Amino acid sequence: MAENLPKAARVVIIGGGIIGCSTAYHLSKIGWKNVILLERKELASGTTWAAAGLVTQLRQNRQMSNLVKYATELYAGLEAETGQATGYITTGAIAVCRTRDRRIEWLRLAAMARTYGIDVHEVSLQEAADMVPGMSTEGLLAAFYIPKDGQTNPEDTAQALARGARQGGVRIFQNTPVTGIRTHRGRVCGVTTPAGEVACEYVVNCAGMWGRRLGKMAGVGIPLHAAEHMHAVTLPMPGLKRVFPSVRDFDGYTYFKSENGALLFGGFEPVAKPWGRDGIPEGFKFTQLQEDWDQFEIFTACAMTRFPDIRDAEIRHLEVVPESFTPDTAFMIGEAPELKNFFVACGMNSVGIASAAGVGRAVAQWMDQGYPEEDLWPVDVRRFFSWQQNVRYLHDRVVESVGVLYHKHYPNRQRTTARPVIQSPVHDRLKDLGACFSQVAGWERADWFAPPGVDPVHRYDWHRPNWFKHQAAEHLSVRDKVGLYDLSSMGKLLVQGGDALSALQSICANDVDVAPGTVVYTPVLNRRGGYETDITVTRLDKNRFFIVTAAATVVHDLDHFRRHISPYARATVTDVTHGYAMLAVMGPRARDLLSRLTDDDLSNGAFPYATAREIDMAYARPLALRMSYVGELGWELYIPTLFCVPVFDALMEAGREFDLKPVGMQAVNSLRMEAGCRHWEADITTDDTPFEAGLGFTVKLDKGDFVGRRALVRQLDRGLQRRLVMFTLEDSAPVLYASEPIFRNGEQVGEITSGAYGHKLGCAVGMGYVCKPEEAIDHQWILSGEYTIEIEGRQVPATVHIRSPYDPDNQRVRM
Repeated sequence: MAENLPKAARVVIIGGGIIGCSTAYHLSKIGWKNVILLERKELASGTTWAAAGLVTQLRQNRQMSNLVKYATELYAGLEAETGQATGYITTGAIAVCRTRDRRIEWLRLAAMARTYGIDVHEVSLQEAADMVPGMSTEGLLAAFYIPKDGQTNPEDTAQALARGARQGGVRIFQNTPVTGIRTHRGRVCGVTTPAGEVACEYVVNCAGMWGRRLGKMAGVGIPLHAAEHMHAVTLPMPGLKRVFPSVRDFDGYTYFKSENGALLFGGFEPVAKPWGRDGIPEGFKFTQLQEDWDQFEIFTACAMTRFPDIRDAEIRHLEVVPESFTPDTAFMIGEAPELKNFFVACGMNSVGIASAAGVGRAVAQWMDQGYPEEDLWPVDVRRFFSWQQNVRYLHDRVVESVGVLYHKHYPNRQRTTARPVIQSPVHDRLKDLGACFSQVAGWERADWFAPPGVDPVHRYDWHRPNWFKHQAAEHLSVRDKVGLYDLSSMGKLLVQGGDALSALQSICANDVDVAPGTVVYTPVLNRRGGYETDITVTRLDKNRFFIVTAAATVVHDLDHFRRHISPYARATVTDVTHGYAMLAVMGPRARDLLSRLTDDDLSNGAFPYATAREIDMAYARPLALRMSYVGELGWELYIPTLFCVPVFDALMEAGREFDLKPVGMQAVNSLRMEAGCRHWEADITTDDTPFEAGLGFTVKLDKGDFVGRRALVRQLDRGLQRRLVMFTLEDSAPVLYASEPIFRNGEQVGEITSGAYGHKLGCAVGMGYVCKPEEAIDHQWILSGEYTIEIEGRQVPATVHIRSPYDPDNQRVRM
């Protein structure tokens, strides 16, 4: 127990695993003083000590990959800096492919990696075998090599980070568990331990699989659950090099690494074993769980195929330990929305050793300047909802989450466990119409509709999944006639009060001081001019505003608004998402259809684009917004939830005359791509400004000050160096998804941010930023180049478009 525990500190870091040690190290590096770290037992004694120690750079997105790239730099020099050995070496890594689809995935991953600055390239099977003597290439189709990947000793690396932190003034107290979190007026103010209380300004939850329990002490949701994770180590095997590239056989769910002439192997099984639902034993430290050779059998089978000599080897040890996983297998970092100055860095999904360096640095930056250096939305704690703390949900999802890391990562691949959670009022109606459902933010949403005789199940493929032709029919029904889709999942916020207008004017980049009944599409920016979100704001009356945002960003957006509305303002923001369903009626016949069900004048003169009013519809009075995310005439109907089903039934009945089709999210995405509608998280992020995104018309610099205005003015003064443009492929066969490299005159100038098949255009459509470093970019430069996009290892000619290739003047929504 700590004997000299201070009464106060600026920062208390909870957890002495590699994440906590890295956070302490990086806070010391930027000069923060009076930082302490509290560890319940001994440093690295939770799960850090038992990790395999692989440092693999390529992750599921740029953000997570960049965090690991930094680890390869930091760990390589940590021993020289601190005097503590880490065991870090650059070994390289090989990914092997057994199937055509796995090779396609890795061809796409290799191209994506190069846009991230990571060298990944295909090698022959013979080259792979030469690099890893003893590895069999039986049953393999391809292999890919990542030269700069490495491996490290996890416990030693954590100790090196801890030593570096101590050298920077951080005080570390072991055997000091935190038993409570103190708060005051929505802000963290201290922690409680058996050795006494510590007042503080910041708390960082780096408690690993104890993180959820720590969060509950503070009223903060930390959705994670532990599962058993295991690897085996052989005795030294003749013929194995002491050091060789790590090998990952994704189709066999297994990884292999050198262990001083022996072989370490383990993996990520498709059906995992949850652990710790009833709590973690108090004495847990350097703890191993009971061996389970039946659970390990899937890895043993792969090992015997990939390294046949293991049949004659002796297993020295089977190590079984728990590790925590999140519902989406991405970790959590950032400031908790429920409590100011309470930061989170946990839920590492078995990639904690590789990610620790970048996570610690990002959290330190976030605390120091109020934001991380780059967009980190994929790992932002605010992507989760309070209901995701549900223990049964977490338990059921972790069964699948472990294996997701080694699944084939098809576009639109859906999780199958812990469903359903949230269903819209018309869910059963959609199911009866043949809906195959996808899930986002817990909502079950119709993804596509199977006609009679077709099973509504996802069958994935890189080129033409089983829903492709059905999606095409839905897409064309909106383009040529009329379609209806359910987006009740959209987030809805109500801002009201005497100061509501002034609060929104300071938060929004567009001018929302408009007449009641007007809809404004606006960016919400950070101080750097990048997108925190994009929303529509409907002014209902003088002091009430109805805001619509994406389903997945409700917690993030609500938190942003609350942090930027003064506590002294006469303004409140309320989440009313579940109070309203939303049905969208879109297509050139939308006015004709809706006019059958209402006496309200829907003509262009009486109800122009970007206006809103309550209208009669069946026996309800929905708020009708004339807006469109699909590039066609249409209305979004926001219906009090309990009125939704009768309105839906009336629309479907009246729609028979107009050949109304139900439309799923796959078609909504391909429609918005053709029309050039941006998607936050993909096409517009915290690192992108409206001018770079081609959305400068949504910014009103002359309306007065707002968050991000100064950064935008500076950007205009110096000129843009990057611009979001669109592409159509000249070959009708390939498909764009995201992260495909863009080449101009043979030189890489950017990457695709999102893509889909444009069924009206008859080819794939993509968006992406093209860059002209150190020089202002203009339309002439963009349009004068010849473009190709790398898809699955080949260069596909593409046509560039400054505006959307479908209806570039955006006239169809104004018909």
